Amino acid sequence: MTQTLSEPTPSLDRSILALLRGECPSDDPAEDSIDAALRRYECGGYLFLQWSRNGTALPLARGWARALARAHRKTAVDNLAAVAEFRAVARLLHEAGAPFVLLKGLSYLADLYDDPAARVLTDIDLLIRRDDIPRITRSLRAAGYVGLRAGYEARFRRFEMKRPEEGRCSFEFHWRLGLPGRSRIDQDEAWRRARPWTLEGIACLRLDPEDALIFHVAHLADHYFGPTLKWAFDLREMLRRWQPDAVRLARRSRDCRVRVSLHLALRHLAKLFPDESAPGDLLRRTAPGAARRRLLEGFRSDRPLALLEVPGPRSARRYLLRLLMVDRSLDALALATGGLLRPLTLALSRAAGRESPPWEWPARD
Repeated sequence: MTQTLSEPTPSLDRSILALLRGECPSDDPAEDSIDAALRRYECGGYLFLQWSRNGTALPLARGWARALARAHRKTAVDNLAAVAEFRAVARLLHEAGAPFVLLKGLSYLADLYDDPAARVLTDIDLLIRRDDIPRITRSLRAAGYVGLRAGYEARFRRFEMKRPEEGRCSFEFHWRLGLPGRSRIDQDEAWRRARPWTLEGIACLRLDPEDALIFHVAHLADHYFGPTLKWAFDLREMLRRWQPDAVRLARRSRDCRVRVSLHLALRHLAKLFPDESAPGDLLRRTAPGAARRRLLEGFRSDRPLALLEVPGPRSARRYLLRLLMVDRSLDALALATGGLLRPLTLALSRAAGRESPPWEWPARD
Protein backbone atom coordinates (compact mmCIF):
# COMPACT_ATOMS: atom_id res chain seq x y z
CA MET A 1 0.00 0.00 0.00
CA THR A 2 1.15 3.55 -0.74
CA GLN A 3 2.29 5.42 2.35
CA THR A 4 0.24 8.50 3.25
CA LEU A 5 2.40 11.63 3.34
CA SER A 6 1.57 15.31 3.80
CA GLU A 7 0.76 17.31 0.69
CA PRO A 8 3.71 19.26 -0.74
CA THR A 9 3.46 22.98 -1.33
CA PRO A 10 2.20 24.20 -4.73
CA SER A 11 5.70 25.53 -5.38
CA LEU A 12 7.17 22.05 -4.97
CA ASP A 13 4.47 20.62 -7.24
CA ARG A 14 5.37 23.15 -9.93
CA SER A 15 9.05 22.27 -9.61
CA ILE A 16 8.38 18.56 -10.04
CA LEU A 17 6.18 19.29 -13.06
CA ALA A 18 9.00 21.34 -14.55
CA LEU A 19 11.39 18.43 -14.08
CA LEU A 20 8.94 16.08 -15.79
CA ARG A 21 8.97 18.40 -18.79
CA GLY A 22 12.74 18.71 -18.91
CA GLU A 23 12.90 22.16 -17.33
CA CYS A 24 14.87 23.36 -14.32
CA PRO A 25 12.88 24.09 -11.16
CA SER A 26 12.68 27.75 -10.33
CA ASP A 27 13.37 27.20 -6.61
CA ASP A 28 15.75 25.18 -4.44
CA PRO A 29 13.86 24.24 -1.25
CA ALA A 30 15.23 22.35 1.74
CA GLU A 31 16.28 18.83 0.81
CA ASP A 32 14.02 17.18 3.39
CA SER A 33 11.03 18.88 1.72
CA ILE A 34 12.14 17.58 -1.67
CA ASP A 35 12.64 14.08 -0.24
CA ALA A 36 9.13 14.09 1.25
CA ALA A 37 7.58 15.22 -2.04
CA LEU A 38 9.44 12.56 -4.02
CA ARG A 39 8.24 9.90 -1.57
CA ARG A 40 4.65 11.07 -1.79
CA TYR A 41 4.62 11.05 -5.59
CA GLU A 42 6.96 8.03 -5.89
CA CYS A 43 8.72 9.68 -8.78
CA GLY A 44 12.36 10.24 -7.74
CA GLY A 45 13.91 7.41 -9.75
CA TYR A 46 11.88 8.26 -12.83
CA LEU A 47 12.84 11.93 -12.64
CA PHE A 48 16.49 11.09 -12.04
CA LEU A 49 16.67 8.94 -15.16
CA GLN A 50 14.65 11.34 -17.29
CA TRP A 51 16.91 14.22 -16.28
CA SER A 52 20.01 12.12 -16.89
CA ARG A 53 18.80 11.43 -20.44
CA ASN A 54 18.32 15.16 -20.97
CA GLY A 55 22.00 15.72 -20.31
CA THR A 56 23.56 18.47 -18.27
CA ALA A 57 22.93 21.48 -20.52
CA LEU A 58 20.61 22.74 -17.78
CA PRO A 59 22.33 21.76 -14.52
CA LEU A 60 20.09 21.16 -11.53
CA ALA A 61 20.41 23.05 -8.29
CA ARG A 62 22.43 21.10 -5.74
CA GLY A 63 19.46 20.24 -3.54
CA TRP A 64 17.44 18.76 -6.39
CA ALA A 65 20.39 16.85 -7.85
CA ARG A 66 21.21 15.27 -4.49
CA ALA A 67 17.57 14.41 -3.73
CA LEU A 68 16.98 12.75 -7.09
CA ALA A 69 20.18 10.74 -6.79
CA ARG A 70 19.17 9.57 -3.30
CA ALA A 71 15.71 8.56 -4.49
CA HIS A 72 17.15 6.62 -7.44
CA ARG A 73 19.65 4.83 -5.21
CA LYS A 74 17.03 3.89 -2.61
CA THR A 75 14.61 2.65 -5.27
CA ALA A 76 17.34 0.45 -6.74
CA VAL A 77 18.16 -1.10 -3.36
CA ASP A 78 14.50 -1.60 -2.39
CA ASN A 79 13.59 -3.12 -5.75
CA LEU A 80 16.50 -5.56 -5.65
CA ALA A 81 15.34 -6.71 -2.23
CA ALA A 82 11.76 -7.07 -3.52
CA VAL A 83 12.90 -9.17 -6.48
CA ALA A 84 14.86 -11.44 -4.14
CA GLU A 85 11.75 -11.90 -2.01
CA PHE A 86 9.69 -12.58 -5.13
CA ARG A 87 12.01 -15.44 -6.01
CA ALA A 88 11.43 -17.03 -2.61
CA VAL A 89 7.63 -16.66 -2.75
CA ALA A 90 7.45 -17.81 -6.38
CA ARG A 91 9.30 -21.02 -5.47
CA LEU A 92 6.80 -21.66 -2.69
CA LEU A 93 3.93 -21.22 -5.14
CA HIS A 94 5.55 -23.57 -7.64
CA GLU A 95 6.07 -26.17 -4.93
CA ALA A 96 2.42 -25.77 -3.92
CA GLY A 97 1.34 -26.32 -7.54
CA ALA A 98 -0.30 -22.89 -7.75
CA PRO A 99 0.12 -21.01 -11.06
CA PHE A 100 0.15 -17.22 -10.90
CA VAL A 101 0.18 -14.14 -13.10
CA LEU A 102 2.54 -11.33 -12.17
CA LEU A 103 0.66 -8.02 -12.06
CA LYS A 104 1.41 -4.31 -12.06
CA GLY A 105 4.76 -2.91 -10.88
CA LEU A 106 7.14 -5.85 -11.02
CA SER A 107 5.63 -7.00 -14.30
CA TYR A 108 6.08 -3.52 -15.80
CA LEU A 109 9.81 -3.62 -15.15
CA ALA A 110 10.07 -6.29 -17.85
CA ASP A 111 9.60 -3.94 -20.79
CA LEU A 112 8.31 -0.53 -19.72
CA TYR A 113 11.46 0.63 -17.94
CA ASP A 114 15.08 0.31 -19.00
CA ASP A 115 16.32 0.84 -15.44
CA PRO A 116 14.70 -1.10 -12.56
CA ALA A 117 15.18 1.94 -10.32
CA ALA A 118 12.84 4.02 -12.49
CA ARG A 119 9.73 2.60 -10.86
CA VAL A 120 8.95 2.25 -7.14
CA LEU A 121 7.61 -1.11 -5.93
CA THR A 122 5.53 -0.77 -2.77
CA ASP A 123 4.40 -4.40 -2.92
CA ILE A 124 4.21 -7.29 -5.39
CA ASP A 125 0.85 -8.22 -6.88
CA LEU A 126 -0.04 -11.69 -8.09
CA LEU A 127 -3.20 -13.05 -9.69
CA ILE A 128 -4.04 -16.53 -8.43
CA ARG A 129 -6.89 -19.03 -8.72
CA ARG A 130 -9.34 -18.92 -5.84
CA ASP A 131 -9.23 -22.69 -5.44
CA ASP A 132 -5.47 -22.48 -4.81
CA ILE A 133 -5.77 -20.08 -1.87
CA PRO A 134 -5.68 -22.71 0.94
CA ARG A 135 -2.52 -24.28 -0.50
CA ILE A 136 -0.88 -20.89 -1.00
CA THR A 137 -1.61 -19.53 2.47
CA ARG A 138 -0.62 -22.80 4.13
CA SER A 139 2.71 -22.79 2.29
CA LEU A 140 3.45 -19.14 3.07
CA ARG A 141 2.52 -19.44 6.74
CA ALA A 142 4.85 -22.42 7.08
CA ALA A 143 7.61 -20.22 5.64
CA GLY A 144 7.01 -17.48 8.22
CA TYR A 145 4.64 -15.17 6.33
CA VAL A 146 1.69 -13.61 8.14
CA GLY A 147 -1.56 -12.20 6.85
CA LEU A 148 -2.25 -8.47 7.08
CA ARG A 149 -5.72 -7.82 8.47
CA ALA A 150 -5.68 -4.03 7.97
CA GLY A 151 -8.02 -3.16 5.13
CA TYR A 152 -9.07 -6.73 4.40
CA GLU A 153 -12.65 -7.26 3.22
CA ALA A 154 -13.82 -10.31 1.30
CA ARG A 155 -15.56 -8.13 -1.32
CA PHE A 156 -12.19 -6.84 -2.57
CA ARG A 157 -11.16 -10.35 -3.73
CA ARG A 158 -7.59 -9.94 -2.52
CA PHE A 159 -5.43 -10.37 0.56
CA GLU A 160 -1.93 -9.45 1.66
CA MET A 161 0.86 -11.42 3.33
CA LYS A 162 4.44 -10.64 4.32
CA ARG A 163 7.20 -11.69 6.62
CA PRO A 164 6.98 -9.75 9.92
CA GLU A 165 10.56 -8.45 9.88
CA GLU A 166 10.99 -4.69 9.35
CA GLY A 167 11.47 -3.61 5.75
CA ARG A 168 10.09 -6.78 4.15
CA CYS A 169 8.14 -6.57 0.90
CA SER A 170 4.47 -7.53 1.10
CA PHE A 171 2.62 -9.67 -1.44
CA GLU A 172 -0.92 -8.90 -2.52
CA PHE A 173 -2.78 -11.91 -3.89
CA HIS A 174 -5.75 -11.17 -6.15
CA TRP A 175 -8.25 -13.80 -7.17
CA ARG A 176 -10.10 -11.36 -9.40
CA LEU A 177 -9.02 -8.57 -11.76
CA GLY A 178 -11.00 -5.44 -10.99
CA LEU A 179 -13.67 -4.93 -8.35
CA PRO A 180 -17.20 -6.27 -8.90
CA GLY A 181 -19.62 -3.55 -9.92
CA ARG A 182 -16.86 -1.19 -11.01
CA SER A 183 -15.51 -3.10 -14.00
CA ARG A 184 -16.27 -6.30 -15.88
CA ILE A 185 -13.04 -7.94 -16.97
CA ASP A 186 -13.40 -11.48 -18.32
CA GLN A 187 -11.34 -13.46 -15.81
CA ASP A 188 -11.04 -16.69 -17.80
CA GLU A 189 -10.06 -14.76 -20.92
CA ALA A 190 -7.35 -12.88 -19.00
CA TRP A 191 -5.87 -16.17 -17.81
CA ARG A 192 -6.09 -17.66 -21.31
CA ARG A 193 -4.33 -14.68 -22.91
CA ALA A 194 -1.60 -14.44 -20.26
CA ARG A 195 1.91 -14.91 -21.65
CA PRO A 196 4.75 -17.04 -20.27
CA TRP A 197 7.66 -15.09 -18.84
CA THR A 198 10.78 -15.75 -16.80
CA LEU A 199 12.07 -13.42 -14.09
CA GLU A 200 15.26 -14.19 -12.20
CA GLY A 201 15.05 -17.78 -13.40
CA ILE A 202 11.46 -18.16 -12.15
CA ALA A 203 8.79 -19.12 -14.68
CA CYS A 204 5.50 -17.24 -14.37
CA LEU A 205 2.83 -15.56 -16.46
CA ARG A 206 2.22 -11.92 -17.40
CA LEU A 207 -1.01 -10.34 -18.56
CA ASP A 208 -1.41 -9.67 -22.25
CA PRO A 209 -0.51 -5.98 -22.75
CA GLU A 210 -4.07 -4.98 -23.60
CA ASP A 211 -5.43 -6.76 -20.52
CA ALA A 212 -2.70 -5.18 -18.40
CA LEU A 213 -3.64 -1.70 -19.60
CA ILE A 214 -7.36 -2.29 -18.99
CA PHE A 215 -6.71 -3.56 -15.46
CA HIS A 216 -4.28 -0.70 -14.87
CA VAL A 217 -6.80 2.07 -15.55
CA ALA A 218 -9.43 0.26 -13.45
CA HIS A 219 -6.91 0.25 -10.61
CA LEU A 220 -6.17 3.96 -11.11
CA ALA A 221 -9.87 4.79 -10.85
CA ASP A 222 -10.16 2.75 -7.63
CA HIS A 223 -7.47 5.05 -6.17
CA TYR A 224 -8.79 8.29 -7.73
CA PHE A 225 -5.68 8.61 -9.94
CA GLY A 226 -3.27 9.55 -7.18
CA PRO A 227 -1.54 10.90 -5.29
CA THR A 228 1.33 8.76 -6.60
CA LEU A 229 2.54 9.62 -10.11
CA LYS A 230 4.05 6.22 -10.86
CA TRP A 231 0.75 4.93 -12.26
CA ALA A 232 0.59 7.83 -14.73
CA PHE A 233 4.17 7.08 -15.77
CA ASP A 234 3.22 3.42 -16.24
CA LEU A 235 0.41 4.39 -18.61
CA ARG A 236 2.67 6.82 -20.45
CA GLU A 237 5.19 4.05 -21.08
CA MET A 238 2.46 1.55 -22.06
CA LEU A 239 1.24 3.90 -24.78
CA ARG A 240 4.78 4.64 -25.92
CA ARG A 241 6.14 1.12 -25.99
CA TRP A 242 3.17 -1.17 -26.50
CA GLN A 243 1.45 1.18 -28.99
CA PRO A 244 -2.04 -0.30 -28.59
CA ASP A 245 -4.54 0.03 -31.39
CA ALA A 246 -6.80 2.96 -30.45
CA VAL A 247 -10.01 1.58 -31.96
CA ARG A 248 -9.57 -1.84 -30.39
CA LEU A 249 -8.56 -0.43 -27.01
CA ALA A 250 -11.56 1.91 -26.92
CA ARG A 251 -13.84 -1.03 -27.70
CA ARG A 252 -12.22 -3.22 -25.02
CA SER A 253 -12.52 -0.43 -22.47
CA ARG A 254 -16.23 -0.19 -23.25
CA ASP A 255 -16.73 -3.97 -23.06
CA CYS A 256 -14.83 -4.13 -19.73
CA ARG A 257 -16.70 -1.05 -18.47
CA VAL A 258 -13.60 1.04 -17.83
CA ARG A 259 -14.14 3.55 -20.65
CA VAL A 260 -14.53 6.51 -18.27
CA SER A 261 -11.51 5.36 -16.25
CA LEU A 262 -9.39 5.20 -19.40
CA HIS A 263 -10.55 8.64 -20.50
CA LEU A 264 -9.68 10.21 -17.13
CA ALA A 265 -6.28 8.50 -17.09
CA LEU A 266 -5.57 9.93 -20.54
CA ARG A 267 -6.69 13.37 -19.32
CA HIS A 268 -4.18 13.11 -16.47
CA LEU A 269 -1.39 12.32 -18.94
CA ALA A 270 -2.43 15.26 -21.10
CA LYS A 271 -2.21 17.54 -18.07
CA LEU A 272 1.25 16.30 -17.08
CA PHE A 273 2.65 16.08 -20.62
CA PRO A 274 0.67 18.47 -22.85
CA ASP A 275 3.14 18.08 -25.73
CA GLU A 276 2.33 14.37 -25.97
CA SER A 277 -0.99 13.34 -27.48
CA ALA A 278 -2.95 10.15 -26.82
CA PRO A 279 -2.68 7.63 -29.66
CA GLY A 280 -5.17 8.20 -32.43
CA ASP A 281 -8.50 9.56 -31.18
CA LEU A 282 -8.67 7.63 -27.91
CA LEU A 283 -9.73 10.69 -25.94
CA ARG A 284 -12.66 11.29 -28.26
CA ARG A 285 -13.68 7.63 -28.40
CA THR A 286 -13.67 7.26 -24.61
CA ALA A 287 -15.24 10.62 -23.72
CA PRO A 288 -18.25 10.41 -21.37
CA GLY A 289 -21.53 12.16 -22.11
CA ALA A 290 -22.06 15.88 -21.60
CA ALA A 291 -23.85 15.58 -18.25
CA ARG A 292 -21.19 13.34 -16.76
CA ARG A 293 -18.44 15.59 -18.12
CA ARG A 294 -19.97 18.59 -16.38
CA LEU A 295 -20.21 16.72 -13.09
CA LEU A 296 -16.64 15.46 -13.35
CA GLU A 297 -15.45 18.97 -14.12
CA GLY A 298 -16.57 19.93 -10.61
CA PHE A 299 -13.86 17.62 -9.22
CA ARG A 300 -11.05 18.88 -11.46
CA SER A 301 -7.95 19.81 -9.47
CA ASP A 302 -6.10 23.06 -9.97
CA ARG A 303 -2.94 21.58 -8.46
CA PRO A 304 -0.20 21.08 -11.06
CA LEU A 305 0.23 17.31 -10.60
CA ALA A 306 -3.25 16.11 -9.65
CA LEU A 307 -6.14 15.19 -11.91
CA LEU A 308 -8.93 15.30 -9.34
CA GLU A 309 -9.68 17.15 -6.13
CA VAL A 310 -10.75 14.14 -4.05
CA PRO A 311 -13.08 14.81 -1.10
CA GLY A 312 -12.41 13.24 2.30
CA PRO A 313 -13.18 9.56 2.98
CA ARG A 314 -16.50 10.24 4.74
CA SER A 315 -17.75 12.81 2.25
CA ALA A 316 -20.86 12.15 0.14
CA ARG A 317 -19.10 13.97 -2.70
CA ARG A 318 -16.34 11.38 -2.65
CA TYR A 319 -18.90 8.66 -3.17
CA LEU A 320 -20.50 10.65 -5.99
CA LEU A 321 -17.08 10.91 -7.65
CA ARG A 322 -16.66 7.14 -7.39
CA LEU A 323 -20.06 6.60 -9.01
CA LEU A 324 -19.23 9.00 -11.85
CA MET A 325 -16.34 6.72 -12.81
CA VAL A 326 -18.68 3.73 -13.26
CA ASP A 327 -19.52 3.43 -16.95
CA ARG A 328 -23.14 2.33 -16.77
CA SER A 329 -25.93 3.97 -14.82
CA LEU A 330 -27.42 0.65 -13.70
CA ASP A 331 -24.02 -0.44 -12.33
CA ALA A 332 -23.69 2.90 -10.52
CA LEU A 333 -27.15 2.45 -9.01
CA ALA A 334 -26.29 -1.07 -7.87
CA LEU A 335 -23.01 0.16 -6.39
CA ALA A 336 -24.76 3.01 -4.57
CA THR A 337 -27.39 0.63 -3.18
CA GLY A 338 -24.69 -1.76 -2.07
CA GLY A 339 -22.87 1.07 -0.33
CA LEU A 340 -25.97 2.11 1.58
CA LEU A 341 -26.60 -1.47 2.66
CA ARG A 342 -22.95 -2.19 3.36
CA PRO A 343 -23.08 -1.88 7.19
CA LEU A 344 -25.91 -4.43 7.29
CA THR A 345 -24.48 -6.84 4.71
CA LEU A 346 -21.03 -6.67 6.32
CA ALA A 347 -22.49 -7.49 9.75
CA LEU A 348 -24.46 -10.42 8.29
CA SER A 349 -21.40 -11.64 6.40
CA ARG A 350 -19.29 -11.56 9.55
CA ALA A 351 -21.99 -13.34 11.54
CA ALA A 352 -22.07 -16.08 8.90
CA GLY A 353 -18.27 -16.43 9.02
CA ARG A 354 -17.78 -15.28 5.43
CA GLU A 355 -15.36 -12.46 6.34
CA SER A 356 -12.61 -14.65 7.74
CA PRO A 357 -9.31 -13.83 5.98
CA PRO A 358 -7.95 -16.43 3.53
CA TRP A 359 -5.02 -17.48 5.72
CA GLU A 360 -7.63 -18.81 8.16
CA TRP A 361 -9.45 -20.84 5.50
CA PRO A 362 -7.31 -23.99 5.87
CA ALA A 363 -8.52 -24.35 9.45
CA ARG A 364 -12.04 -24.63 8.05
CA ASP A 365 -11.21 -27.33 5.49
